[in-house]
Amino acid sequence: MFVSISDPRSARHTRHELAELLTVAVCAVLSGVDDFVDIELWAEAKLDWLRGFMKLEHGIPSHDTIGRVFGMIAPDEFESAFRRWVAMVVPALAEDTVVAIDGKTSRRTGSKTKADASPLHLVSAFACGMGVVLGQTATAEKSNEITAIPELLTKLALEGCVVTIDAMGTPTKIARTIRERGAHYVLCVKENHPNLYDSILFADIDPRGPLTPSSTHETTIKDHGRTEVRRCRAYDGIDRLYKTDDW
Repeated sequence: MFVSISDPRSARHTRHELAELLTVAVCAVLSGVDDFVDIELWAEAKLDWLRGFMKLEHGIPSHDTIGRVFGMIAPDEFESAFRRWVAMVVPALAEDTVVAIDGKTSRRTGSKTKADASPLHLVSAFACGMGVVLGQTATAEKSNEITAIPELLTKLALEGCVVTIDAMGTPTKIARTIRERGAHYVLCVKENHPNLYDSILFADIDPRGPLTPSSTHETTIKDHGRTEVRRCRAYDGIDRLYKTDDW
């Protein structure tokens, strides 16, 4: 799946096939490994299995080699190749599939010695029912999620899906992008959007009268010696939102 990626290494000093090295690393990460040392250890333990579909003529690359190669390859080429592979192994997303957009800061990616070395922050699209990350976009910091989310959304086939985002992704521009992709959205509203938050909080005491739920849903879970009841009520009250026309 990685044969399309340009190999930046000198042919004279190349012992390991680039596509094989990258495949080993991806298989390790999909198995729960999260650093180069553990990729090497995992691959050594799985060498016989890996040779079932790869030659690995010179065995498993060292963790130093794996790290250097990942530092040299073009990120855009790797991302495109990985997306093509995901598209092959994951069927078209079924209607009503929930795709969760969320941002996380990666551990051990910052620097204590460099003032401008911020940790890596990734915005990911996760297909909840499949357990698969559909795509990721890196940002300089959490505040940049607002610009990264639309960029990520435009790269995904989301028609008929339900996209969920936390309060950082509530701007109407993001909602509009989701609708343009043919998907639905569930957005979280908190105090970082005070006017919108208040319009929802006090919608039921509007002079026009209380709202009636258009649909309700309830689940009951008994676990760990307790009973948890969750109730969801949906209201058709767009006309009571702050800046109604924008929504």
